[in-house]
Amino acid sequence: MIEFHLDGRSGVSPYLQIVRQVRQALRLGLLREGDQLPTVKEVVARLAINPNTVLKAYRELERDGLVAARPGVGT
Repeated sequence: MIEFHLDGRSGVSPYLQIVRQVRQALRLGLLREGDQLPTVKEVVARLAINPNTVLKAYRELERDGLVAARPGVGT
């Protein structure tokens, strides 16, 4: 499972850092079809960020067709 890392000095918004990390992991083959992303709750607990930030990133990835959210299963 992917672990997100945020760089507060990068000038890039946290949600965009998450999106970029998922895209890069997919490109490098670190994430494959069927792999599960951490839950919003897990990301919020680990990174101490607003849940809406994670939701925004996950929604953008879903809109781009890179991930699929499945109720009760995860993203």
